[in-house]
Amino acid sequence: TDSGHQHPRVKTGSALAKAGLRKIVLKRLMSSLKRTPTLPPGTKPLDNQVAGHQTADGKIGCLVHEDGTVLKPVQVPPKGQTEVEFYQEVFGEQASTDKVLLQLRELVPKFHGIVHAPKEPDVRFMKLENLLQDMRQPCVLDIKMGRKTYDPFASKEKIAMETAKFPPAKNLGYQISGMLTYSPKTGKFQKFDKYFCKKLNEETIVFEGFGKFFAIDGVLQKEVIKAVIERLEQILEWFHKQRTFNFFASSLLVVFDGDISPSPSSHPNSSLSSSGLDGGNITHNCCNGETDSIIENDFSDLVSSDSVDDKTTNPPDSPHPKVQVRMIDFAHVYHMTEEDENYIFGLKHLIDDFRRLLKS
Repeated sequence: TDSGHQHPRVKTGSALAKAGLRKIVLKRLMSSLKRTPTLPPGTKPLDNQVAGHQTADGKIGCLVHEDGTVLKPVQVPPKGQTEVEFYQEVFGEQASTDKVLLQLRELVPKFHGIVHAPKEPDVRFMKLENLLQDMRQPCVLDIKMGRKTYDPFASKEKIAMETAKFPPAKNLGYQISGMLTYSPKTGKFQKFDKYFCKKLNEETIVFEGFGKFFAIDGVLQKEVIKAVIERLEQILEWFHKQRTFNFFASSLLVVFDGDISPSPSSHPNSSLSSSGLDGGNITHNCCNGETDSIIENDFSDLVSSDSVDDKTTNPPDSPHPKVQVRMIDFAHVYHMTEEDENYIFGLKHLIDDFRRLLKS
């Protein structure tokens, strides 16, 4: 052995390691330098988006406009055009004589037309109602509906991929895509992303999923749940009557105000925007499924708002509960004359599960 010289393999391995490291650093640098299209004037990223495409790596997610509306980017064809045409049909003049479409207008965000990004004619946005506008500290829940989240024309590969994402959906008829909760005690939000949500199953999704969402500092907000169930029953009634659309990979957005203080002036963050969010107050600790849980796995720790002094949890002059429930995401909507059994199956199960949580 020649102890005075380094083995050539060591040199080669070291060189490869350095080359690999340089490649990773360069890739991250290029990603950070990707040019983000110019945003429309008076807009900023929507901080409380819990699912879907978000603003990062040169891509634009949903934006909030200073006039109080939300701008949702139009996806590439055919998905983007399908969603645009759906909104245009529902809110177009021809809908004024169609009872099904008129009723549907009350179940989806209001549509205010198409907006183009300045200097970028290919970048378009749908201008939609902002369901969080009147809420001080919005709690947000995104639920993807249906046993099948693939459309009738999906390939075998697409079907297999979608089914593998969340196998319990076959029996549940829905899946949670993301959640955002708020704690008045700490003044912070907590985001539960898709990685956390995918670890839920048929046994845990009600109490460890919805139980977390509908609790404020460990107190289950039963009046909120009742309001959500009432709204879901209205949507179910519409589905039983209509024979115009079938919805695939569509979602329900559930929002309520997590600030149960009597008035905006009494809240320390009352100077925030209408969305109620301060980016620095969002806790992103759920990417690996580990959370500083508001509710521990033992659901017995959760207190019902019915068992607590109403003056403490729900002041007489408080507008709480402020609740919004809307159907969203229409990139895979098809005109069909048969009942939308796939969506109805999930909606019935969702209502039953919320009732089960309510009785806990």
